[in-house]
Amino acid sequence: MIPLWRFDLLVLLLIVVFIFQHPSALEAKPVSFQRYSKVIDTLGVMCECCDGKGGECKSTWKGSCPKLRCLPWKYQ
Repeated sequence: MIPLWRFDLLVLLLIVVFIFQHPSALEAKPVSFQRYSKVIDTLGVMCECCDGKGGECKSTWKGSCPKLRCLPWKYQ
């Protein structure tokens, strides 16, 4: 039977090998919430983009939003 600490080292080694084989798995990518806003709405969370003049908020927007505000529907 393999001692527990050797098993931990084996798992750690496998993780390191995976990271070096697939470095894109760790890259940060921008997420477009507009695409998922209808799904989020069904969960009771409403998102708005508040990057307009004077902090105006819109429920629909194109592209990314630097000032995204998502709240439960009770607080909208």
